[in-house]
Amino acid sequence: RAADAKRQAGSSWKPFVYLTAMEAGRTPDVQVVDEPVTINGWTPQNYTKKYLGQITLETALAQSINTVAARLADEVGRDNVARVAHRLGIMSAIGTDPSMALGAVEVSPVEMAQAYAAFSNGGFQTTAYGIERIRTTDGKVLYEHKSDSRVSVIGNPPLGYMNRMLRQVVASGTGGRARIGGYDIAGKTGTTSDYKDAWFVGYTGGFVTAVWLGKDDNTPMRKITGGGPPADLWHSFMAQALPHLKVQAIPAGPTAPDG
Repeated sequence: RAADAKRQAGSSWKPFVYLTAMEAGRTPDVQVVDEPVTINGWTPQNYTKKYLGQITLETALAQSINTVAARLADEVGRDNVARVAHRLGIMSAIGTDPSMALGAVEVSPVEMAQAYAAFSNGGFQTTAYGIERIRTTDGKVLYEHKSDSRVSVIGNPPLGYMNRMLRQVVASGTGGRARIGGYDIAGKTGTTSDYKDAWFVGYTGGFVTAVWLGKDDNTPMRKITGGGPPADLWHSFMAQALPHLKVQAIPAGPTAPDG
């Protein structure tokens, strides 16, 4: 399931939309309006079925507002969003229908962890692997994974903006149940239509965990959302793991060039 199951990402996809917007010149403080929107005959609704009116992009991501993400992807170009997602580590095919903005894209948990890793490590590409080394019983190393050269895939200020906004998801938004005292935590919830998939993908400095919940036959769950059991599972695992790891604050990443 971690490597091979392809499931819709839901709102855990939105960071790729917002990163594309940050790279196009927007900031978390840009004012937008949460109101009904129709794109090519498609009218997305918010999970709450309510509209907040004028808000910032930061609030829109923290509260996982669908109307804003849909319009934002339309403005910056869904093909550009797809390119950004591939650049960060999504390997699956990405359609560019309007609903792509809200995560109507089938991906594996490994892909999502791989892509979010760039937010956690200062903006560098990460390639997932499963085998660290193979040794004989007498200690001879037959194989050892060679770390890839560090390739920067997110620069600043967009990286700093994204980490600021994804921290806010946990601090005041839909991911509050993932909060762990004393650690710099950021991430994003995801819930697909009819409750078929629920996600929480979160990170601290240099360490990412992706949690997916769903049924193998793709039937709906009982109103399971990403901010519920997936965030709880993420919290339970990370609270045990983090004290044993050399984790730090989420790094700021490369210095922005002058101008």
